[in-house]
Amino acid sequence: MASITKRAGKWTVTARVPENFKGPCKSRSISNTFKSKRAAQTWIDATESAMRLGTWTDPRLEKATSEPKPQATSVYLDRPLKKALEEYRDKVTPEKKGEAQEVTMLNMLARQPFARKALREVSVEDFVSYRDARKKKGRAASTIRNNLNTISAVYEWLIHEKGVPISNPIASLRKRRRGIPQPGAGRERRLRPGEEDRIWQSLHGDTWQSREWQALFPVLLDSGMRAGEARSIRAGWVRREHGFIVIPEENVKGNEHRYVALSDRAYGLLLTLAEGKRDGEPVFTMTKNSAEHEWQKIRVDAGCPDLRIHDLRHEALSRMAANGADLRTLMRQSGHKTVAVLMRYLNPTKEEQRARLFGSQPVALAA
Repeated sequence: MASITKRAGKWTVTARVPENFKGPCKSRSISNTFKSKRAAQTWIDATESAMRLGTWTDPRLEKATSEPKPQATSVYLDRPLKKALEEYRDKVTPEKKGEAQEVTMLNMLARQPFARKALREVSVEDFVSYRDARKKKGRAASTIRNNLNTISAVYEWLIHEKGVPISNPIASLRKRRRGIPQPGAGRERRLRPGEEDRIWQSLHGDTWQSREWQALFPVLLDSGMRAGEARSIRAGWVRREHGFIVIPEENVKGNEHRYVALSDRAYGLLLTLAEGKRDGEPVFTMTKNSAEHEWQKIRVDAGCPDLRIHDLRHEALSRMAANGADLRTLMRQSGHKTVAVLMRYLNPTKEEQRARLFGSQPVALAA
């Protein structure tokens, strides 16, 4: 626990090094003095956070030099938050799999009024105002939550990678009641009776999109892959092992090959599309926009205008669970790393629920 006291008009704070801290330190506590309570609180928040993460270095162990070490304070705290967002975008975001989406989000955040403020001037209230404005515009809770979490990641990077003595305002916002919008209940949309047949009937167009959708639809429905993941399939991934798409480790989180099992019909259709293509060529030529545009026409024609492409992933994984697939197999198929995330996709119908609980035998009614 940290202590903070006021003496002779100044604020003295003491941070205690946790017992589980493995790094070197001169003593089990460290103190500092500041002119304002806000500066003292900022220092203690940053110091204790670094201690918990194990990234703290005791400045008392550093050798004194004739020239003082440049302080991150002068470099970052007086610059607008926009500069930090842009630096994070250029240095950190390219290492992430969702680079394109995060770049778009960071560019949007850099245009907000709070981004024009100097980093030392940005407060929790700036993000309360941003949150409320986004709600008023009708943005989904999950969207607002993702925006705030991204801002939080930028602050954590500044604190732990750049050594900026500043607290994370999003961490403070999380402590408030309803500070961060909670995600709503996940979608549980499953294919309704007759919809699959009607979708097949609508896939009769002569456009190149429709021909590719004739293969993409069964791939999504039989494999449980994400639409973007399926559209990125390369010809060599299909030909590597019969009945599977083998996604190379560089395209998978966790740096290991991922094996996605395919039904015979889906595998046969992919082999046909891959015929004559080099291993590195994509099987599907659709872009995200063209695929979604074509899907809108397909689902309207099939009489299910509210059916999203991502609902097919829910449908596929729920069918696999209904067929008796265990959680480990389902996680390997879906690519999920935790059971909690996988469970959002397992949405049994009432009929499947009853069959799993009581089997296919009819339940006898009391006379």
